[in-house]
Amino acid sequence: MNRVIPPSNFAPILKPTFRRVDRRGTFLEALNERRWGSLLYGEMKRGAVLGNHYHKKTAVFFFLTHGAAQVQWIHPQTRKRVHRALKSQEGIFLEPPFAHAIKFLRDSSFIMLKSRRYDKARPDTYPHAVFKELRPRR
Repeated sequence: MNRVIPPSNFAPILKPTFRRVDRRGTFLEALNERRWGSLLYGEMKRGAVLGNHYHKKTAVFFFLTHGAAQVQWIHPQTRKRVHRALKSQEGIFLEPPFAHAIKFLRDSSFIMLKSRRYDKARPDTYPHAVFKELRPRR
């Protein structure tokens, strides 16, 4: 089981807990803990920024299936800033109340688990600038 790190320590990069590679391909277990309210899949272009917000109640697990990204957090009150680089097949927990954003350094794909389902009437998403959008290099 992956170890949950309190937000005060900031989330470490998590590697898959299980990996099988054979002639059929690759199978890996990215996470084996908690209960989740929703699963999302996304594909982002190099230079795109996802996030720039924080949650009061929703925890997020972000797993990069392919590509490269930089994840940055800011505590909304203390303004303490931390960042981590992610590469393919690495994941990270984003715990409330840290403002967070993910900057994609290459065209990338990911899965994201959220502890709460999205509720349009009560989205639990509060804007907070972390990264600016990057312009893709030509």
